[in-house]
Amino acid sequence: MLINEFGRLASSNALPARVEPDRSRLVVYGERWAAWLYPTNHGDAYQLGHVAPLSFKDQERLLKAALVLSGTRGWWAYHHVRDVPQRSSSHWPLLCRAWADLAAPRPGATPPMPAHHVEYLDLLTEVIEATRDIEIAGQSREPALPYRNLASTREERYSARGVYAFHLLRDATVGRGALVFVTDQPDLRGRVLRIKDREITVRFDDTVDYARIPQQGALQVLPSDRVYRAQLDAVETLREQRATQPHLLTQLVDQRLAPYQPDSDAQPRETLDPTQLHAFRAALTVPDLLLVLGPPGTGKTRTITEIAAGCAEGGQRVLVTSHTNRAVDNVLERLPPDVRAVRVGNEDTMTTHARGFMVETQVEALRQEILAATAGTASRLATFTGTDDQAGRWLGYLAARLAEAQGANRDVQVRTAELAAAAERAMAPFAAQLAAADQRARQSRESVVPLAAADQRARQSRESVVPLAERHRHHERQTETARRRAASGAPAFFFRWLADRRERHLAAISEQLNAARTAMRLALESYAAVRARADALVAADPGVRAITSARDGASKVYAKALRDAARAVEAAREVLRPAVAVPGGVPDDLAGWTRLYEELMSAAALARNRAGLLAQWREQVAVAEQDLHRELVRYADVVAATCIGTATTTLLAELEFDVAIVDEAGQISTPNLLVPLVRARRAVLVGDHNQLPPFLDDEVRSWADRIASDRPPEVATLVGDVLRRSAFERLYPRLADTNRVMLRVQRRMPAELAQFVSNAFYRGLLETDHPGGPPDPVFSAPLAMIDTSDQPATRRRERPDRSVNGLVRPGYVNDLEARLIVQLLGRNATRYVDWAVIVPYRAQAELITQLLRKELGDAGVADNVGTVDSFQGGERDLIVYGFTRSNHRGQIGFLTELRRLNVAITRPRRQLVLVGDTTTLRAARDPGFAALIQSLIAHLDAVGDRRPSREIEGVPND
Repeated sequence: MLINEFGRLASSNALPARVEPDRSRLVVYGERWAAWLYPTNHGDAYQLGHVAPLSFKDQERLLKAALVLSGTRGWWAYHHVRDVPQRSSSHWPLLCRAWADLAAPRPGATPPMPAHHVEYLDLLTEVIEATRDIEIAGQSREPALPYRNLASTREERYSARGVYAFHLLRDATVGRGALVFVTDQPDLRGRVLRIKDREITVRFDDTVDYARIPQQGALQVLPSDRVYRAQLDAVETLREQRATQPHLLTQLVDQRLAPYQPDSDAQPRETLDPTQLHAFRAALTVPDLLLVLGPPGTGKTRTITEIAAGCAEGGQRVLVTSHTNRAVDNVLERLPPDVRAVRVGNEDTMTTHARGFMVETQVEALRQEILAATAGTASRLATFTGTDDQAGRWLGYLAARLAEAQGANRDVQVRTAELAAAAERAMAPFAAQLAAADQRARQSRESVVPLAAADQRARQSRESVVPLAERHRHHERQTETARRRAASGAPAFFFRWLADRRERHLAAISEQLNAARTAMRLALESYAAVRARADALVAADPGVRAITSARDGASKVYAKALRDAARAVEAAREVLRPAVAVPGGVPDDLAGWTRLYEELMSAAALARNRAGLLAQWREQVAVAEQDLHRELVRYADVVAATCIGTATTTLLAELEFDVAIVDEAGQISTPNLLVPLVRARRAVLVGDHNQLPPFLDDEVRSWADRIASDRPPEVATLVGDVLRRSAFERLYPRLADTNRVMLRVQRRMPAELAQFVSNAFYRGLLETDHPGGPPDPVFSAPLAMIDTSDQPATRRRERPDRSVNGLVRPGYVNDLEARLIVQLLGRNATRYVDWAVIVPYRAQAELITQLLRKELGDAGVADNVGTVDSFQGGERDLIVYGFTRSNHRGQIGFLTELRRLNVAITRPRRQLVLVGDTTTLRAARDPGFAALIQSLIAHLDAVGDRRPSREIEGVPND
């Protein structure tokens, strides 16, 4: 199928390819797949090395540079190189020359990468590809899991994917989280959600119809290189110098970092101790890379949360990541509610609280919130989108009434003009009489004159009366004064004369005033009489009466039309007002009414547009899920995902971050760490390289050991370093103090235990702030040990694990230790809020779980018993740790990894009980482990409680 596709694309000149000369590899890109081809030694063909689904990173590479392969003879596949026809050619040299021409540096191009950086990336690529090939080969060897029937489940769903339970015919050989598919139906694939006995629950990638899944069939492990493609993409990003932080390789390989000064004024939201505050302030301002060493119980999650919130408050886009989902979710649970956070990844691996931050969950909540918030507006605007357009009806009615008013107004004007003409014709016979009367009025000014002359005389008479009256009142006042002065004295005669004179003058003025008043009255009466006769003459005319009646009728129509128009305007305003601003006021004339109508029509058009847009938007909100997903992620303050998850979801494609905060960085391999780092401008790595290192598969370890013999010592050392140590572990001792911070105050463990941990793993720098707790009913100190060395060797010794079919599995069990642990918990489990049993081997954990279920019942037992790896980052009130190993040879297996012991003994909040054979532990062949055990036993004897196992066996249960 792939070969046919390549041939078809090549015949259309549409087959893109890239040449990687340093790896002697041709990468050919089909429509859905990318194939890695390696030229044969004879240069006559290519060997198929790897096929992977096309990713968005592949698209990026093709956009940057690509060759186009063409040909009409097709592509051919052969089972063996010897089957290739003679004189065939791979044209590898030609392709290399074409690629060199394409890749030739141009003016302004990025300077070439230093040789030691290229070598480092080549080594990373080799390690990743080898690890990938080993894992895929192992997955391919996994046998199918036949099932006898299946059933749908009532699993809580946060997306539309189907969940089904398969009942197997034999024990499952896959683990939780494995990718599987139904045999012969590769599109029916999903992830193992849960395994209980022989029932395996699978959540499929898509919605799956129950009827499509065979009732009997088999499940197969789906080989996946998803993780390795993400790692290789990160390496390729560095190789092409496209990392968001352009100096990332220099920081990681050469440990060259930019100088800076922490912001001493920055304040967290919650109270931090001095070392946490130092880490917070440094993280907010470091320009490139900061490492925060967080021993157990020192508040790593609290510090990370404050850093994330502080960066988000400063407007930075923050990525919170780790290699485990639990670590990512722990940070989410503590983020303040005003920080916009989204969780990206597989819902089956998230905590219940973290699922609330999922993009799918938030989008659904956002969709409902949007629909609810716009429901009222949509309801108010609904009248503008349906057939019941009330505003349109009222505006149509308004338009009709205005048209009616305009017609009536024109009729009134016509009738008024006709009336004036008719009145003039009716008064024509009296024109000579009116002219003669006007002549007599001018002669006598006292005769009756036409209306115009009478009006003029009335105004004149009124004007003359006013000054005469004033003069009359003035003379009255002067006369009264003169009379008083003339009453006596020498000037009496003069004043009597003056008073008489003024009395005479007053009388004359009064006479004139009366005459003026009489003239004015007569003039007004004359005017009224003339006007009345004129009106009577006009009104008596039949033509005038008809025109007047028509005019009055038109006026009534006009007035009614405007009253109806006003009613329509108020109704239209009432409909429009909830949607848009409406014009107010009442017009004075028809031109004003027309303007008001046009303004209301514009308001209605705007309301219809708004209603249509809102209805369309609400419809799109209901279905535009992917668009909402992208927008939600784009505007988030904090994005939370695992390291690989940042590169394996299209939601985060092309998204860059201002800062990446990586938790548990001490456990993350360099290839995994690069995946988030290439997308961030700054990075804060928080971890503890004194705890669990990156996981290393036994086959990969064997591969590294094999190639070490063929490589220069420094290369072999670097390979082992990349595989066995985290970048955090390599960088921390090499960086300056400005770029590394140690959290020093632990609040989890009792002081007796913390003192040993501090001296053994943290150079005595760890301080303790712990209130202590109530005493244990069995032991006299919070650090205790049950020593089985007092038992006979045959009773205390380990035995190899055997599966149900009798085959030996990797691992050991110790029956005596298992019984002691069960007896101890049967006595003490109820005295502690929570407890856990930690052992090195899965087989020992299974044995203890089986015995505890008999002792305590099923409730919660399985969740409280496990290996060291399952309890990294956890804590309990009571921790019981069983060493398991007991033999006369001093063989302790991977217990030599001291960091695993550090993880195990730093989980308790109140009580740690160790169970083991001190004879074997002291005699361990690994000197480092033996020395640590010696110091632990000495510390136990000094401040703890070490008890013989027979003594504990003899303590009766309550």
